[in-house]
This record gives sequence, structure tokens and C-alpha cells, in this order.
Amino acid sequence: MALNPITLRRIHRFRSIKRAWWSLLVLSGLTFLALLGPLLVGNQALIVSYQGKWSSPVLQGKLTGKTFGLSDDSTPNYRRLQQLFNQNNQDDWVVLPFIPFSPTEISEVNLPVTQSTSHGQILFTNEQGRPLSETKVFVLNPDGTRGSTWTVTNGILDGEFRLRDTQGNSTLLSKYSKGVALKTDPNGQHIPPARLHTFIPYPTPPGLDGHWLGTDESGHDVVARLYGGFQILLIASALYLVATYAIGILLGAAMGYFGGWFDLIMQRLIEVWSNIPFLYAIVFLATLFEPSLIILMLILVGFSWMGLAHQMRAATYREASRDYVAASRSLGASHWRIIMRHILPNTLSVMITLAPFSIAAVVASLSALDYLGFGLPPTVPSWGDLLRQGKENWSSWWIITSTVTCMVSTLIMVNFMGEGLREAFDAKANES
Repeated sequence: MALNPITLRRIHRFRSIKRAWWSLLVLSGLTFLALLGPLLVGNQALIVSYQGKWSSPVLQGKLTGKTFGLSDDSTPNYRRLQQLFNQNNQDDWVVLPFIPFSPTEISEVNLPVTQSTSHGQILFTNEQGRPLSETKVFVLNPDGTRGSTWTVTNGILDGEFRLRDTQGNSTLLSKYSKGVALKTDPNGQHIPPARLHTFIPYPTPPGLDGHWLGTDESGHDVVARLYGGFQILLIASALYLVATYAIGILLGAAMGYFGGWFDLIMQRLIEVWSNIPFLYAIVFLATLFEPSLIILMLILVGFSWMGLAHQMRAATYREASRDYVAASRSLGASHWRIIMRHILPNTLSVMITLAPFSIAAVVASLSALDYLGFGLPPTVPSWGDLLRQGKENWSSWWIITSTVTCMVSTLIMVNFMGEGLREAFDAKANES
């Protein structure tokens, strides 16, 4: 496809603005990564090799634990399955996504417990060698569920314990009193095995149990949550741009081209509509409907197309007075053909230069609504919800820090792209 000299000059000028060019490359790379979805971030294994047979749960769908030699019919926890294969030193192996957590998954952070003997009693300590103060230690099943559970106080067995079989059924309930069991099991199963884990309450700090940036207050992995929130913002931006530009461009072009009573009536209607308080309308509609991405996009589009319509009206009004439009009319061209084939291509700079700023607006608006509690449901990953959690949990610095970094970086790069496009399509710069 051959490009005309004006377009080539615009591309060259955009590339000469380094911050805009690199922002475009970085955002394009992040968009590509977001399109990978569960291949990059998810709790389904990419490939599992068991007894010489390969399977791909991420492509085949949910497989039962019996497929991989487990006794449970439910979907296995592939992170625990990988650990089990590694412990057994077999030829079986599991390939997990780069981030092995789903954006909607609530994952428990279970750390291994170290056992030692002190004065004839078993002493339970953490990885740093400190006695566990008051918690429960348990057997961690391959599917991620808990098996038999014991209560530990000040590093020793003291409190209730419950034995469970492989199906999760309770077989014995009793207590330990300062390391002595009040009721014993004939098979000696009341004595804790060597491999035990303990649960760390949410939100957990970075670096524990494979969570690079820790977990939020609900137990979601922060990296996976940020990834899922970025995917939602990409979908929202695409829907927003398509709907807003379709309404704003067509209506604004019609106002500038036809003028007269149509233009006057539409301007008055836009003035009335723009005076409706946006936030009050959101609060009112949120009480009537359950918020979803489609409903929120309809509301945002309904209050956002007016600025683009004014811009297109002014640009179309200027182009409609030129000689090539009059020549097209004299040749019998229809109004639709004149607008679509002649006027809109000459107002392309208005549409392109406003697009990045429109994306920044929808990112900020959707995050603000989620932060205030009028946006997406809590089960949907959202940067605004992470901001709210960070504000309510200042001690969990990893939540607010990572979210603000991602949001500010994204908005800065989008604004850099907008500035670069505005400079590239500047008429005076192209003339010079």
C-alpha cells in the first residue's frame, strides 16, 4: 500500500517524538500480552505430562484429578500437582503459565512448617525458625484443600485437632493439651506428619507462595488482578471508542454539513443533555441495574459523545464551505457520499488526535467508578477496586503502590501518544 507524502511526513514526525513513539511500542506490547489471556496468566496448566501421556488443560478444558493419578474427581490445583510431581521425583511434570494464578481466583497462601524436637515435645516453627504463636497446621492435599488439622499455640500442639481421610471426611475430633493428645488414633495418625503447612491471613506481602506482589484483602494475586484489570480496560476502551466515535462523528458531521434548523435544534438538545450531572446519574442508574461492563459503557458513552460532536461540527462546517464540496454537489453526488467520501477523510486529524485522550478518559472514569463502588462487581478484576483496597489497607503498601504505578504509567503513555499525534497532524508543522 503506497502512502502519500503528507501521510509519510506525519509518520516521520510522530516517530521523531521519542516519548510518543516508545509509548506506542510499549502499549502495543502490553496489548499483545493482554491478548494471550490464560496462556500467560491463569491457574490452568499449559501442558501436563503424566505417565508418558501429554494433555493441555488450558485448551482441553477442565480435567479431573483422576486423570493425573489423584483420588479426587474435582479439578486439581495444578500448582500443588507440580509440587507433588517434584516431590515424588518421577518423570511426570507440569508447565504452568508465567503467572500461575487466575485474576478471579481466591488462592490461599500456605507456607511450609518446620518441625523440631525440644525437651521431648514437637516444636513447630516458621521458615525463619520462630515458633508459631497461635495458628493451625494442616496437611495440604494435591488439589489445594486441607486435610487433617492441628492447633498450635506457642510452637507446641495445644488445642483442637481433626483427622480427615482422603475424601475429606472427618474420622477423629479431639484435643491436644500442652503436647499431649486427649484421644489417640490406633494407627498413630493423630501425630502430625513431617510435611505440614500453615495459612497466612490476607492480604499477604510480596514473595510468599509464588505471589510476586502479594495478595489483596480477598486473597487474589495482585499481579493477576492487575493483568485482568488491564484486559477489562482494553475491552472498555474499544467499546467506548467505537460507540462514541460512531455517534459523535456522524451527528457532528451532519450538524456541520446541513446547518440551519437541524444544527440549531441539536445544539440546544446537547446543551440540555450536557447539564445532567454525570455522577448523580451513575448513582441513580446503579440502584436500578446491576452494574456490568456493557451498562457502564452505555452510560459513559451517553455522556461523552458531545465533545467529539462539537469538534466534528466545527471541522465539517469549515470543509463544507470549500470548493470541492460545491463541485461534488454540482456533479450530483448525494449528501451521504459527500460526507463519507470527501468531508470525513479531510477531518481525519480531529478523530485521530482525540482518540488517545478519549482512552485516557475512559480509563480514569471506569477506575473512579470502581473506586467509589458504583462500577463493576467485586468479582471482576479492576484497578479502581485495588485503589480502594489500598486506601483501606495502608499497611499493605504493595496494593496501592503497584496499582498507582500501573495506572499513572498507562495514563502518561497514552497522553504522550496523544501529544505526538497532535504534533504529527498539526497543519502548520506539515506546511513547514
